[in-house]
Amino acid sequence: MLDNLKVQILKKIATQGYVTATEVVKELGISWGAAQWHLFWLENNGYIKSANVGGTTIYLLNCANVLKKLEAVEAKLSKQTKSH
Repeated sequence: MLDNLKVQILKKIATQGYVTATEVVKELGISWGAAQWHLFWLENNGYIKSANVGGTTIYLLNCANVLKKLEAVEAKLSKQTKSH
């Protein structure tokens, strides 16, 4: 299930083109293990893909439709947060 952290990761990739796990750790303030788990989940569920560039794994959006999915999920999450 997409949660707030995964949405933040997808937004970051969408705005800058790609991310590394290290950037996710630093910018979202989460552990290395948590970053790896969220990136693994996003990749296994078709939202992103990984590529090895010069020994560094980078993560990119898997398709242009992810932004539309992301907006829908973000709207749903906002409604859930407001109702709690």
